[in-house]
Amino acid sequence: MLKAAGIEDLFEVRIDGIVAAERHLRGKPAPDPFLAAAAELKVPAAEAAVFEDALAGVEAGRAGDFGYVVGVDRVGQRQALLDHGADVVVDDLGELLR
Repeated sequence: MLKAAGIEDLFEVRIDGIVAAERHLRGKPAPDPFLAAAAELKVPAAEAAVFEDALAGVEAGRAGDFGYVVGVDRVGQRQALLDHGADVVVDDLGELLR
């Protein structure tokens, strides 16, 4: 997706499904991929944020003790995202810039 969008060069670290499989990282709701990305960036999870639209992803962010977990409500599941551990829920990431 990053390559298709022409923004691949804007990211220092990428932990996708391929990398996760190569490293034998557990998938969501386990926090392993998020923790691996934070470790590569040399940022403690407690000082990092997770942005997720999936309930399992929000759970993973919370399970990894990330400092802030943002749920992105794309399908009308605002309360479920909160119930699964999101600190805040937005409909669009642009809302965080206002």
